[in-house]
Amino acid sequence: MLALLLMAGGVTMQAQEQYNTDRSTGLFACQKAPEAIPFKQPTVVSVQDAWLHYGSEVYGSNLAYSPQEIPFSWAVSFPPSVLQSYDGFTLTRVAIYENYYIMGNLLLGVYYGNEFMPLTLLDEQVFAPTGNEGFTDIVLDNPVELDVTRHLWIVFSETDMTESFSAAVCYDDNPDPNARWVQMEENKWADVASYGPWEQLQFMIWAYVTDDPWGMEESLLQNTSNVYPNPGRNTLNIRTGMQNACVEVYDTNGRLIHSQALTEHVTAIDAGDWAEGVYVWKVYTSNGGPSTGSGTLVETGKWIKE
Repeated sequence: MLALLLMAGGVTMQAQEQYNTDRSTGLFACQKAPEAIPFKQPTVVSVQDAWLHYGSEVYGSNLAYSPQEIPFSWAVSFPPSVLQSYDGFTLTRVAIYENYYIMGNLLLGVYYGNEFMPLTLLDEQVFAPTGNEGFTDIVLDNPVELDVTRHLWIVFSETDMTESFSAAVCYDDNPDPNARWVQMEENKWADVASYGPWEQLQFMIWAYVTDDPWGMEESLLQNTSNVYPNPGRNTLNIRTGMQNACVEVYDTNGRLIHSQALTEHVTAIDAGDWAEGVYVWKVYTSNGGPSTGSGTLVETGKWIKE
């Protein structure tokens, strides 16, 4: 029998009264949890892009569960009625809200399916929690062009049956059942509300769609670059339309702390060991910047590490 524990934190509106006390209903139990972490929205790269999601934007609780005979999975599904406004767009990233209770790696899967379950796997990759205690962006290895006639499923699953995981949830007074799918047994998906009065629960899984997946439409014309997320924490991503370019990053004292060739449309720089503060990034032609004694500065900007 599956044991699940719903732990409520800083829930809002009517849901706060409903979920902020200890209670149990069959497979589910509800109890108070530590104070909720303030919400921080993932960074949007351009005005044409959008984060698709359900529920309020306030972290409320955790749906916790124990290891079972099959890996436990939770998901959100975006039906054609949601996707129609994004015909021609591409899914490039997924965001999940990390909380105090995520332990071990998770498996992220992107699928097309029907209104009842995911069917066709489009992209799959292991997600190692970062300890952000907030939203974490996950760049897809294989961006997915949207088929607005099908249901898009974003699924997270256990990878280690010895661990116990939990999923962050928010609550909403106008809930959508597509935001609360759980896999209770192999090849069977269910609405978590079918196991008790949990219809206000909405999983905090977001999907990032863009009509310019590689940032090339504007970059190739204007030779421009941008960095994201900004502010950021552990990773500085540089997206550029230039070929054979070089980036250098300086601290506020003008000291060079990083230099790297830009060989991809998007180059990720590990900033995990950098101190919090403001940094200046400079893009040079292929010969490099001042550190190499040559090259031409073509663009500069600021990046904030939190």
